[in-house]
Amino acid sequence: MAAEVQQAVIDVLIYKTLKATKEFKAKSIILGGGVAANEELRRQFKVQSSLPTGRPAKFKVNFFVPPKKFCTDNAAMVGITAFFHYLKGESRNWQKIFVNANLRI
Repeated sequence: MAAEVQQAVIDVLIYKTLKATKEFKAKSIILGGGVAANEELRRQFKVQSSLPTGRPAKFKVNFFVPPKKFCTDNAAMVGITAFFHYLKGESRNWQKIFVNANLRI
């Protein structure tokens, strides 16, 4: 069952990413964050990003993924960013931070 759930998530990620890549005529896909450590996701993205799409010309997109040791949890990345801001003497009042979970990219 876990393998089926993983595959369902991979299918959606690849489909939506390739759709956006075609729509915006992107030349590259960069996989990052904690999810990029998933070996099956990496493998399938690599295969799918180089397949023809039915267009007259073959649609090829460059696919980049960092080594696994750099694919850490996003919380760790946020933490290290905060640490470097702290070293520079920069700080923010956490009580004044506004969060909006509905922002669009």
